[in-house]
Amino acid sequence: MKKLLYVLLATVLISCSADDASITETEVNLTIDHFRTTSLYNGTAFIAAETGSGQTFKLPVISGFDFVPGNRYQIVATRITTKNDGINTSTDSYRFNSIVAQEAIPPNTRFTIPLADFYNGLGYVRFVTGSAESGFKINREISIECGGLCGDIATKLLTEDVMTGEFEHGPDGSYILKNLY
Repeated sequence: MKKLLYVLLATVLISCSADDASITETEVNLTIDHFRTTSLYNGTAFIAAETGSGQTFKLPVISGFDFVPGNRYQIVATRITTKNDGINTSTDSYRFNSIVAQEAIPPNTRFTIPLADFYNGLGYVRFVTGSAESGFKINREISIECGGLCGDIATKLLTEDVMTGEFEHGPDGSYILKNLY
């Protein structure tokens, strides 16, 4: 029985070896929006778009990039694509190269972020942690100044309601909650 287990383990290790991977690097221009949003798999993420693609995507990390909330960026980055034929998939990661442009957005600019939702196979997912008494954070990363809406957040979390917040930028990277849907 032990021999069978060792044979199966060796087969898995060999079939998913690092030798199956091919890595390509491509320089790309990215637009990074002025706030981080929630991400099911990564906590929070940048909202990014490659120049010319017309499509936005969530990007959890850009290695070496010092993001300041409230600024929209045009940057040059290296997209590192790792393709693994052994499992027929590829993954992209990004490494920061340089800032082309940095634009401060007006302080009263509003943006929306999902705070709680239902996902197939997972059920009710909360992106908000904390309490009305101690304060709330988005995925333990971004402080929410919720003012008179703290009780509403607590109620929606308790009753497992879908929740989206409308925010403005606050001091020290916090988000000021203006409306709750």
